[in-house]
Amino acid sequence: MAKKSFFIMAFILIATFAFSMTLKLYQPEATGSQQIAAFPLEKDGWIGSEMKVAEYVLDVLKPVAIFQADYVNRDGVTVNLFMDYFASEKGGGGPHSPRNCVPGSGWVIASDQPHPIQFGSRTIPAHRFVLARGDYKQVMDFWYVTKYGETANDYKFKLYAMLSSLTLSPTDVAFVRFVSDSDPASLAALDQFEQSFLPEIYSRLPFE
Repeated sequence: MAKKSFFIMAFILIATFAFSMTLKLYQPEATGSQQIAAFPLEKDGWIGSEMKVAEYVLDVLKPVAIFQADYVNRDGVTVNLFMDYFASEKGGGGPHSPRNCVPGSGWVIASDQPHPIQFGSRTIPAHRFVLARGDYKQVMDFWYVTKYGETANDYKFKLYAMLSSLTLSPTDVAFVRFVSDSDPASLAALDQFEQSFLPEIYSRLPFE
């Protein structure tokens, strides 16, 4: 009986080890293609100026594709758009949570609240930061996009990544972020900008 129990335990340990190594080494290909590099710089009265992302940021994030630009409308309101896409988090790369990065850049997160964004027939569960640096304030809307849907919750994002790994599915993810000033005119322009450019964003990501 003891010998039988030993073999059962040995089998369980070997199977567990084999499964864990499969999760670690097997990386399925993403099912679609992204087209972030072809993102438009002009639409609905907004004119963008693409910004070069610093090399040290690229070295840390290791994205497959990344895009950042300042867009200005006819009234002079500026909205910053940032997005990046990762085929997987293998090799140490992957999106960084603004909850960790923002405080290190000299900003204080004065508020962190859910900010649902209506997009067609669905609602994106974005979050909105109110950021403060002295008396100056900005707002940031952001979320992650995965095969399981969108979330701005860091723990839910990790859960989605774990589910993808356990089911041997692609673990690709995108991160989307908008930033504007916090005055009423800027907030209204931000809402208009998001509605104008969300179709452009989602048409270039492989999750639809």
